[in-house]
Amino acid sequence: MKSKSRLGRGIDAIFADSVQEDGTLVVEIPVDEIYPNPIQPRKSFDEKTIAELAASIKSHGLISPILVRRTNTRYEIIAGERRFQACKLAGIQKIPSIVRDIPDAEAFKISLIENLQREDLNPMEESEAYYTLKEQFGLTHQEIAAAVLKDRSTVTNSMRLIHLPEEVKQALREGMITTGHARAILMVESGSGQLALLNRIVSQSLSVRETERFASGMDNKDKKKKGVKKADPYFDHLSTLLSEKLSAKVICDWRKRKGKIVINVSSRDELSRIVAEICEQEAPI
Repeated sequence: MKSKSRLGRGIDAIFADSVQEDGTLVVEIPVDEIYPNPIQPRKSFDEKTIAELAASIKSHGLISPILVRRTNTRYEIIAGERRFQACKLAGIQKIPSIVRDIPDAEAFKISLIENLQREDLNPMEESEAYYTLKEQFGLTHQEIAAAVLKDRSTVTNSMRLIHLPEEVKQALREGMITTGHARAILMVESGSGQLALLNRIVSQSLSVRETERFASGMDNKDKKKKGVKKADPYFDHLSTLLSEKLSAKVICDWRKRKGKIVINVSSRDELSRIVAEICEQEAPI
């Protein structure tokens, strides 16, 4: 079973100086002197789980202190906002805390990774957090994967969700569609086609497999409009397998004595991701 250590070896590998045990004492800080990180990745909290945690804290106290940093006369949460919210709900007046002197960038990265390791972000929050770590802090897909204790391909596929239309992203945030649905929608090239498929998923309660078939069918319609000959069923099947593997539109074709595989990409980042997926290393693109 995968380890669920929240601030474990993954974070230590990147931020060793910031999160290693250094003899810092746990201090009790008044609850009104603590405030949440305004840019943390989790946008919403499950009220039921917060209430359950609050009940546990009332009975047994807060077992694991929160991590904060001092900002002027108050303390900003770096890790542990769920525990903070539960303590407030439980009526706790002072919260056990570890105070660390951590710069803005380090604090943000630790907050992102701590939330990712909890495994309770919705798919879009997770995708956006990975993307921020890559774009704002320059971490590679492999470094992110090591920090959150996941496969690099999992991180890479999650980041692709950033390229969905906003309407699809919101449906994913709200649980109207699954990650599998979203990845199938990415197989459709045009934005209008992606939105049309989203509407069909919601109105007809399509399964992921049904969505993939519709996505493939929409591509075939586009081919017919362009006068392209319909692909052989065998190569169509191979195209589908590769499309699912690479999370990109792939076309396998065979003409006379030679064939070709065409992988469609929409950005240099996507090209880099696919090269990394095939070569099993970060692509220098």
